[in-house]
Amino acid sequence: MKFKAFTLLLLCGVLFALTSCSGVKTVCTTNCGGGGNATLNLTLSDTPPTGVNIVSFTLPIVGISLTPSTGSPVSVFSTGNFELTHLQSDSAPIAVGVSVPAGSYTSINVTLGTSSGIFVNASGSTITYGTNTCVANAVCALPGGAATTISIPVTLSLTANQVHWVGLDVNLNNAITSSNGISIDFTQTGVMSVLTTPRTNIPSGDVDSIDDFTGLVTAYAKGSSITVKSGTRGTMVATITSTTTFDDPQSLCSGSPSVADCISASTATPFVVSVQAYLTNTGAINVSEVDVIDSSTTATDQVEGFIYPTSTSSCSGGFGLLLFDDAVTTGNSTLTGLTYGAGFCLTISPTAVFLVDTGLLNNALPTAGASQAGFQSPNDIAVGQMVRVHVSNVTAGTLVGATVNSVLLRYSRISGTVNAVSGQNFSINGAPAYLGFTLPPVVATFINGTIFEGATDISGLSSPTARPVAIRALYFPKTSPVSSASFIAAKVRAN
Repeated sequence: MKFKAFTLLLLCGVLFALTSCSGVKTVCTTNCGGGGNATLNLTLSDTPPTGVNIVSFTLPIVGISLTPSTGSPVSVFSTGNFELTHLQSDSAPIAVGVSVPAGSYTSINVTLGTSSGIFVNASGSTITYGTNTCVANAVCALPGGAATTISIPVTLSLTANQVHWVGLDVNLNNAITSSNGISIDFTQTGVMSVLTTPRTNIPSGDVDSIDDFTGLVTAYAKGSSITVKSGTRGTMVATITSTTTFDDPQSLCSGSPSVADCISASTATPFVVSVQAYLTNTGAINVSEVDVIDSSTTATDQVEGFIYPTSTSSCSGGFGLLLFDDAVTTGNSTLTGLTYGAGFCLTISPTAVFLVDTGLLNNALPTAGASQAGFQSPNDIAVGQMVRVHVSNVTAGTLVGATVNSVLLRYSRISGTVNAVSGQNFSINGAPAYLGFTLPPVVATFINGTIFEGATDISGLSSPTARPVAIRALYFPKTSPVSSASFIAAKVRAN
């Protein structure tokens, strides 16, 4: 009996080692060497294109996965839409804090949906592509870039509890081909690459910048955190630190002890802010600056976008705007659900107020505050400017109609190559032709005002020659607050 009992005990011990005597354990199929999980953070940027006149480009990413050295691919992102023209100078978070099995990975696989875009035909002649034609100076839709999967070779060795950053960088130049007039082909070589080293001048301890994330404040804890909801970019939750600064160029918080005290998530006083932030090497999103853009005691719908040429469109006599962002507080069914590049035809009210979002540059410009020479009436609105407007009398249509009651000049994104550097200013070649420059336009920068990436300061733009750059800048085509400068740069990203 003792022998039988011992045999039974031994048998159960063997089974326990294999199955815990209670069922089969999950079998490891991916990176089964050491166990544990790492944390992955992903951002997206766009290498500044040169010599192109794209004014909006939407890239749907419908999946991202990692290929391990052994086992099945590991999904790290499911779906989202990204507007690339803004990512010339900035970066966007794709996924933050994703848990992945520790181990070795050999590629990143990015699955794209069908892209869409809008361009200005500044060639001087009609462009034919497929069954479409785009006459000179018209604003036309780009052909769609077909859905595909891009596999980028990488060497990633992730250990348990490690936090790792990967930047995905799109090179739109390499996707644009002259086949059949013009086409978008994401299977071309060099369309997407991987960054694993932060750009020059990114602060120590940070890996990438997340700039100008604009939207309604939906949650706020002074000195702790802020949640901002964009109508097109989703929601970002970020940490407010002891070094976070607050700017209020329109003096919207003049009655409060501080701007930090003023910001509220109250539905009675919806605040719209622009957040500048950095993604840290630990995976946190830390706010460097909060720029108060709007506060209203009544529900007001706002849209932000690119002013485009209207001489050959159905918006002749009005101002055409291509949507980048919105803040819909009234629930207007025409405005909710609009996507990047949606067209508007705007009528400016005779009583409309004109202001400038100086933001980071509020203390650098010769005149502080939101009232700036060069943007004070409808005569100062120009193609290529980025504006945020209060709208009413909204009507649905191929172009959404609206009356504008307030116009706020915001940052345009322009790319080119450095022509010459002089003091704190530099000029650029290859600016988009739709801007109509006959000489290289001048960009003004400011010490302790303009953010540089890819170079420590303006001196770094001199070498190598013809260095590609992208700027996030206020555009003053007629009268500028800074003599001779058409662009007042809040940020310069050099490649």
